[in-house]
Order: sequence, then C-alpha cells, then structure tokens
Amino acid sequence: MVTESARNDEHLSQRSIYDERYLAGLYDRRSAVPVLTAERELLDGAIDRSLISHPRAERISLFDFGYGTGRVINHWLEGHAHSRLAARHELCVVAYDVSSVGLRTAMEKLRSCGYRPTGPVVWHPEAARGYVAGAVHKQVAGISITVTFVHGCEDQSPDVMRELALSANGGERYLVATSWYSGLGHVPGDSLRREYFRELSELTAPAGEMIVCLSATGDLVEIQPEWSKRRATGETKGFPIERPGDLVYLTELDQENFYHVFGTELNDYMRAITGSGQHWWIEGVRYPDEEFETQAAEQRNYRRVRRANLSKRGRIWDAADYREFHTVAALRSAIDPLDGSR
Repeated sequence: MVTESARNDEHLSQRSIYDERYLAGLYDRRSAVPVLTAERELLDGAIDRSLISHPRAERISLFDFGYGTGRVINHWLEGHAHSRLAARHELCVVAYDVSSVGLRTAMEKLRSCGYRPTGPVVWHPEAARGYVAGAVHKQVAGISITVTFVHGCEDQSPDVMRELALSANGGERYLVATSWYSGLGHVPGDSLRREYFRELSELTAPAGEMIVCLSATGDLVEIQPEWSKRRATGETKGFPIERPGDLVYLTELDQENFYHVFGTELNDYMRAITGSGQHWWIEGVRYPDEEFETQAAEQRNYRRVRRANLSKRGRIWDAADYREFHTVAALRSAIDPLDGSR
C-alpha cells in the first residue's frame, strides 16, 4: 500500500512509463557516455571500503534499487569487478526495479557477455506483487558472480521491497546498497521517500556501504518555477506536488512524469538513517551541462566536479551547493571519509 502516492488514474505508473521508455530504446542512448567517471569511482570506493570493513568476507553482496537496464552495475561487472575483488570472492548482486522490460534488457545484456541462467527465469510484467524472476551466473577472473533479478511493484509498501531484497540474499543484509540517479526521485511524498531511505538502510549491514545518487536542484531548473507556482495555487493537474523540488517533466516520449529534485532535505534524510559508528556525506556527481556527446566533454565535467567536491569536503552542504549540481550522491559508511583511508 502506497499511502502518499495520490496517483490520479489518468497518470501513468512508473512501471508503465519506464516499460515504454526502455522499449523505445531512446532513454539509454541520451548520452555518448552512459556511465560517468564519478559514478564508477563511487562504486569502486564503496566496494573497497566494504572490503576494509569486512576483511574476512568471501561473499560480497550488493543490492541495487532502480536497476533499470543495468547501466551502471552491468558496466562495472564487466569492466571493473575483477580489479576490486579477489579470486576467493563470490559477488552476489540483486537487481530491483519496477520495470520488467528494463530488467529483461539488463539480463539479456549479461547473457550476451557469457552469463547463464541458474534455473528457471519467469516474468510477470503486470504482477501486482513483487517477486524474484530468476538469476544468471558467470565466472570472471576466478570470481563467481551471480545477478538475481527482482521485479517490484510500486503500489506495494517499501517494507515489501526490503523483504524481497533480503529474501533474494538468503535473509542476510547487504554489504553494499546502491541506487543510481532517478529511482528514488520518482517516489511521491516526503514521508514515503523517507521510508524508502529507512528501508534501504535496514537492508544494509551496519558496517556496510550506501550510495544513493539523485537529481539535485541544479537539474530541471527551467521548470522548477512553474511547479513551485502550481504548488502554491493548487493547480497541480492531479500530481502529488507537495514540497519544494516536486515537479513534473515530459519524457522523450512526451509522458508526464512526477519527479523530485533534492536539496537540503537530503541532509535530514541521511542524518535520520545514520547511527553510531556510521558517517554520511554528500558528493557531486555531475554538473548541469548538456548530455555528453564525447568522452572529452564528460571528462571536463568530471574535473569540475572533482574540484568542487574537494572544496566542500568535510562540511554539511547548503542550498547553494545543491543548486550547483545536476546529480549528487549521498553516501553512508562505517569509515570516516576524512581519515584518509578512502
């Protein structure tokens, strides 16, 4: 049960929107550089820290919320996993998304790289309840890698997502939990977003790593004033526009899609899920340039991001910091980012 969705029957669900976007194929071709340097470094860093925190671990578990077509994780599995892990490691990835089209595409990409099903794979595109669809496996440089696909349903509560995630991991918490760019931004309502953060925290080991990448208030700046005005007047077209940062954008298929861009409320979200012995911080991921047409353009953006992150290191971000970026990452770790071990 989604208590704050306030979804108008005329509005498409996220499942429907992303099924259509992934089928059309334009979504994954927006940029010539699908995985950003900053994203890859964030994931490398989280894996490294998880190994420092769990030096005896042989089984490394990773949960990804909003897996889509596997843009970040698939790329990392094929290009970088072998450089971060040892031959003794078993890597278990659980890929969660509400779009079966996205997950099936991600699975087929892996199968084209030599991954093979571990058993039956069954899809129920319109299922009203989340379920485990199946898994694929491959040995990479002596590392055993299994990717399990979980097809979720947005009309179920966040605790169902957590239960599915834990069951797909043998009931154990994850050493690493990630979400890349848009998944949590599509969750309507402040309290529901906070609940998703809490559930992601609960399924992560206390000394585990969390990376949540999100759109910041430097994204979609051209339509934020319109939706701020609509929020004030109540003319929201039936969408759950309740707080600053809530808006509706048009996809490349002209679908109206609810979204939330994050500002300083993200500081409160992270404080609420950070306990004793844990540390949280924010890093910029991408400046609000146009989609990248070349690797050189992405690298110029990355160098600016890196300089900005260094200048903000060790302090709580304010509203101006969030307005500076298109995409940010909220991180939580058992390792202090200022102690030089990162």
